[in-house]
Amino acid sequence: MRYWYSQNNSEIDTGDLNWNTVDDVTSHTAEIFGELEDTTTNMFMRAYLGLGRNFGGEGDFYIFPSGDLESSALGYVVVDGGVRFGEFINNQIRLKGYVGYQYLNDSIDAVDGRLVAEQTRQWHALRVGLTAEGDIGERFGWVVDVAAVPWSYNRVETWESDWTHGVETDVMLNFDLARNWNIGIGGRYWWLQSNFDRRWVSDGSKAVLEQNYQRYGLLLESSYRF
Repeated sequence: MRYWYSQNNSEIDTGDLNWNTVDDVTSHTAEIFGELEDTTTNMFMRAYLGLGRNFGGEGDFYIFPSGDLESSALGYVVVDGGVRFGEFINNQIRLKGYVGYQYLNDSIDAVDGRLVAEQTRQWHALRVGLTAEGDIGERFGWVVDVAAVPWSYNRVETWESDWTHGVETDVMLNFDLARNWNIGIGGRYWWLQSNFDRRWVSDGSKAVLEQNYQRYGLLLESSYRF
């Protein structure tokens, strides 16, 4: 199990026109994760599922100026598969390469008087990454995971992205409480940038908008190894 305390900031703009800005959204997420490894081939598969809520923050929408945001839903699924290809210093440092898939759904609800603006943001992303893990003495360990997102489909309400790219990282320090029971503390950072080509209904002119999405925060972990 993991708990992720995170904050979200995002914006959609053309460089000259700020269409949508969301700042200082605080999120609490419960996460279930697991990993299976074949020790004969060094191949592995891992997955994690997170469900949470967004609280607070401020939003500013071009056609719907708003102040404080309402509570809204946050959810994601990540599935990775790869192989452990390197061992160093008597297996105290290990390297893994992988490819994977991520689904992310992050909703924003803004209220201004009696008006409510609900914005659903969804990503379907390809991940290509590297994991380095190691031991510090007999009871401490560390994990650094870096994934590039070379492509993703991003949908913001009815808007569909032409492309999305980004970077996602996890860093964790673990401590063995018992023979197979670990606890850990660390951090996570997600950055996704999307491109949207839009035409204004009024005059048909074209505008290229970019969404800059960031989520980052503290990770707490409890795991058991079989």
